Amino acid sequence: MQGQRLVLSQQQRLTLSPQLVQSIKLMAMPFADLRERILEEVEKNPALEIVSDPFVANSWSRRESGTSVTVYSSPSSDDESDNHRDFIEGALTRNETLQEHLLEQLGEISLDTNVRSLAELIVQNLDKDGFHLVPPDELLSADDPALLQTALNIVHRLEPEGCGVRDFHESLVVQAKLLRNRVSAGKTDLGLEKTILILEKHFQALEKGRPDTLIKALSKEPDIDFTLDTDLAEEIFDIIRMLDPFPGRVFDTSPQTYIAPDVFVNKTEEGFSVVINEEEVPILGLSPFFMELEEADESTRDFARESVKEAQWFIGTIERRNLTILKMVRTLVVFQRDFFIHGPKHLLPLRMKDVAEEIGMHEATVSRAANGKYLQCEWGTFEMKYFFSNRVGSAPRTAPILAGQPGQSALPAYTAGRFSKQGVKEVIREIIEDSEDALSDQKIMEQLKTRGIHIARRTVAKYRGELSIKSSFER
Repeated sequence: MQGQRLVLSQQQRLTLSPQLVQSIKLMAMPFADLRERILEEVEKNPALEIVSDPFVANSWSRRESGTSVTVYSSPSSDDESDNHRDFIEGALTRNETLQEHLLEQLGEISLDTNVRSLAELIVQNLDKDGFHLVPPDELLSADDPALLQTALNIVHRLEPEGCGVRDFHESLVVQAKLLRNRVSAGKTDLGLEKTILILEKHFQALEKGRPDTLIKALSKEPDIDFTLDTDLAEEIFDIIRMLDPFPGRVFDTSPQTYIAPDVFVNKTEEGFSVVINEEEVPILGLSPFFMELEEADESTRDFARESVKEAQWFIGTIERRNLTILKMVRTLVVFQRDFFIHGPKHLLPLRMKDVAEEIGMHEATVSRAANGKYLQCEWGTFEMKYFFSNRVGSAPRTAPILAGQPGQSALPAYTAGRFSKQGVKEVIREIIEDSEDALSDQKIMEQLKTRGIHIARRTVAKYRGELSIKSSFER
């Protein structure tokens, strides 16, 4: 037996202080959570006190002015009774569910009785994302695997495509193959073929979402017998962005909740003003009593000093949080100037990395500052991550790309050779609303091409569904 040896080694470890951890958490909190956190800290630290609380003041103001919400009052007339009943009936109105939408399509298809029964059971077994709740082979106990696969293939092709699968990975593969069947028309599409290959066999290589990391990862794979250059890698990511990893969510019927914005962007004569919403958040200050405990005994004085120190740090952290959010949103306004002037269809593609570099902060800090927070402007209330949109529907690579300073382009997003998903969706909405005829997805796709937006008909259908606009047959 070999002798045992004691080996000493040095390791460097990065440890986060409790204050840094708390600072990170505060940065990520939307103001509703921040309010709760502030109240917790005030209760814990006697050196902190609430100077004013706009939320409470507004609540009392509403009560005193008689504008508080009445939970229930007996109707005083038949008309009021009818209005009350209409309100209740309206509240119970619901949108079409994913299962209803898929079953309706199955009813329009001529199918073998056994296949139809299996397909209907598969649809009833789907969750809100369009995935199996229970593996179909366990649920259905089908004696004929081929029959089960036939039923699954039918569900896969229903709109929204890619339902009736195990997970988002399988859904992406199914959607890519269906896209290939429509687009190729007997011809081989290199980008689609390689996309399917990578989705099926090298899915982990897509994890970083960057062409350079994909190229590097696949260069080590022995079964990759083709040259993957930057153009092809970008095309592969463009194709994947056209797919929806959670197709069933278009029909999510979860109750809608009121969202209060964290930041207001208002148009002024000089440009735009960015204001943090402080209506719901208490304003903090230091307790004068604790500041004056200089003549107390040593233990009391030490406790007071430590409490004041922690209170000052907490107040400063909130101020830095708000300042970071202000800097981020002001930079967003610069980059997305056309959006704030002209509306959602002028939204440009933007990466968090671009904003981080502009304000001199780490990309992770920008991500935390944007996470779960909402911005209100004249065009509505938007989640801040809405403004960080990927490029889709690229024009041919020979088309010139217009360059300029961030936010200074006077051209809309769809004419600048850079197309964000949200911008394209708004153009689709405009095309449908401006047309006197009920345009098919094919016609919409052709009109988009005249504006320099090159996306597939299937993508038009998907975006139309996300806009809650019915098909031409139903309109």
